Amino acid sequence: MSKKLSGDAPGGDSAPSSRSRRKLIGAAGMIAGAGAAAAATTAASIGGSAFQDRSIGGAPPPRRDAAFAPAATLAAEPGRINVKDYGAVGNGSTDDTAAIVAARDAVLASANGNGWLTHHLYFPAGIYRVTKADALLPKGDIKKKINGYVIEGQGKRSSEIVFDAVAGGGDRFADNLLTAHGRLRQLRVREITFRASRPGLNWIYCWSSLAQGTNQDFAFDDVEWRGPWNRVIGLDGPGDSNLNSEWSFNRCHLANDVVLGDAFLHSGMTPTVSQQDQFLNFWFRDCKFEYRSGTLLRFARGGYVNVYGGSWIQCNEDVDTPSVFFDLPPGPHNNTVKTLIVIGVRFELRHAKSKLMDCGWDAANGNISFIACTDAARSFQSHIGPVSVPVTYRPFNGDMPYVKWQSCQLMGRHESYATANRSRLVFEQCHTLNYTMDKFLVQK
Repeated sequence: MSKKLSGDAPGGDSAPSSRSRRKLIGAAGMIAGAGAAAAATTAASIGGSAFQDRSIGGAPPPRRDAAFAPAATLAAEPGRINVKDYGAVGNGSTDDTAAIVAARDAVLASANGNGWLTHHLYFPAGIYRVTKADALLPKGDIKKKINGYVIEGQGKRSSEIVFDAVAGGGDRFADNLLTAHGRLRQLRVREITFRASRPGLNWIYCWSSLAQGTNQDFAFDDVEWRGPWNRVIGLDGPGDSNLNSEWSFNRCHLANDVVLGDAFLHSGMTPTVSQQDQFLNFWFRDCKFEYRSGTLLRFARGGYVNVYGGSWIQCNEDVDTPSVFFDLPPGPHNNTVKTLIVIGVRFELRHAKSKLMDCGWDAANGNISFIACTDAARSFQSHIGPVSVPVTYRPFNGDMPYVKWQSCQLMGRHESYATANRSRLVFEQCHTLNYTMDKFLVQK
């Protein structure tokens, strides 16, 4: 366990403690004896309603935010709060919730004078069981901004968090492992697995309001989700919704036991709020989304979406279980929020009712491009290939957006309910494996 801190509060803004600790560790290596090395360790304690800090080795430690009072101190390792230093066991059966919350609060309390967190929340190898919602981020005071929150593990399947709360249902602010209530900027999550133990649970709910508080800038690197999630990511807000934008996914993974009740990512959860068109900019790079069933991406209020490379598979072979990769419901949208670019992705649909895309976007500034992609892995199977309809176009007001398939291999048929601008749907240098091009598109 970490040592408690004592001393006086800093007099002003200061450098992150991770910098001063690196200096101290270098100095400690030159000092003989455990007692001398211990003298180079920074300590902190809670006094009253605010942190009491003292500086060792020159630069003062960062200002602490009293809104998050940790039950234990900052870990000795520079820049990291190790959940095991706060009592987490990580054996897969012990309830580690209290220890993780204490470590989380220590991270959220590590803000420097500029409001940026100086420490990361670290999960070494182990399986950590969490039994309460908001264990990684509580709804909290919307005025207390969180900048630069980093959650990291030792590697997928090496570090795993099992969300084992009892799902209550109904309230969107409930049943979430993280609740970003208009105050989260630059969330970084990497090298870790998250697993839902039962249906009805959500990973993060992001509620963003222009007047009251916004969220922005999320990045995920080598992150995996497992189990029966209701929703992994939900983007929502009131009549003045804004931001909830800039989402980057690099080499992320959905395991083949993932069943999605709502969606992996649902942008625009209240589609009657047209302002939710402002949830923009999504990037997926080299992801392996090989999940069992459900909707992967639902952009109910538009979006600017870029997908580069990867393997996307709907593993379920039960025709009574619908699945779709891109769900783009029809509706009026603002300008520049109806763009989807997909390059070099291999899609695999394992039953005839699986969908690659259900497109309701219309002609007004709507642009969709698939380049060098394929969904034809099962085209040779008579009960899937010839009878499948991987893509349906149901444009708002019947007005077809600009859609181009270039250098793609496609199975089954596409169907269109467009009544205007039908020529905007283009297939260029594509291989249609089950029908000739003159029979590939079915006009409804």
